[in-house]
Amino acid sequence: MADAMSYGRGNPNMPAAASLPIRRARVDEAVELSAIAVASKATWCYPAAALAGWHDQLTVTTDTIAGCPAYVIEEDLRVRGFYVLLPALPHWELDHFWVAPAAMRRGVGPALLAHAAGVVARGGATGLAIDADPHAEAFYLACGAQRVGAVAAPIPGFPDRTRPQLLLDVNSSTLQMRRSRA
Repeated sequence: MADAMSYGRGNPNMPAAASLPIRRARVDEAVELSAIAVASKATWCYPAAALAGWHDQLTVTTDTIAGCPAYVIEEDLRVRGFYVLLPALPHWELDHFWVAPAAMRRGVGPALLAHAAGVVARGGATGLAIDADPHAEAFYLACGAQRVGAVAAPIPGFPDRTRPQLLLDVNSSTLQMRRSRA
């Protein structure tokens, strides 16, 4: 299995993701963030009917941005990815985590996840709960998450599909090391 940093390799023209700015999302970016979520989900070749059925789940509202910790990573003043957290104890939840297709496998994901882990740790939680898409599980595992379960999530054509339930220990020494590189 690849390690988290290998997700950032592959494009020599991409500046190190660790140098890309991460900032709070703005409410006026809700439409743009929703478009990134849809485009990212579509890279996994789900049937159009499934993508349409997830419309509400992939939509980021202005209320979500205003009411939750929401951050974006930028390159050349363009949003390349974002995440939204739902604070709770002992584990916060990762509500959204999306990387624009053009920025995938360029280090954006590990940088964003390390940033999210820092926000969660500073918020007093011990872990970050992740309801992952099955296609994203390898990424989260490479970043240090552990699988703690699965939920049935069938869609047309994939009746046995499940969503991995993961937990990222935000205080682990491994994550601390990755956070310092991200």
